[in-house]
Amino acid sequence: MTVIRLDAATLQQVRSAGRVVLADEAGNPVGVYLLRREQPLDEEPTYSEEEWRAVMSSPVKYTTEQVIEMLRRKGG
Repeated sequence: MTVIRLDAATLQQVRSAGRVVLADEAGNPVGVYLLRREQPLDEEPTYSEEEWRAVMSSPVKYTTEQVIEMLRRKGG
C-alpha cells in the first residue's frame, strides 16, 4: 500500500469530499476516487451499486494517447 501525506489544506478538502478527482500540476485528471471513511485501511474497498455507477459515469475521459502517456509515467 502507498501512503501519500497531505498538507492541512488538502486534508480538509479530502475530508469534506465523498468523491475526489486527483489531477497533476497542469490540471490533467489522474483518477477519480470514492472515499469511504468507514473502510478499514487493510481491506479492499467495497462500493454500493450507486457508488459504482457514479464512478463509471464520471465525466473524466481519456484519449488513447493520454492513457499511453499515463502508463509510461507509471512504468507500465
